[in-house]
Amino acid sequence: MSRWRPPRPKSSPYITAEGYRTLETELKQLWERRKDVTIALSAAAAEGDRSENAEFCK
Repeated sequence: MSRWRPPRPKSSPYITAEGYRTLETELKQLWERRKDVTIALSAAAAEGDRSENAEFCK
């Protein structure tokens, strides 16, 4: 059995104001989360552990 799927039909490239606000909110949350991840990565690097099992993995 093949995993090939036909391409999806093209949709409009436009975004609604509500969709834009949703994306903006998500972006802000990701930047806030990035601060925590950076701190955790720095702590893990200080201990010499940057593997998949480092402290930053939650």
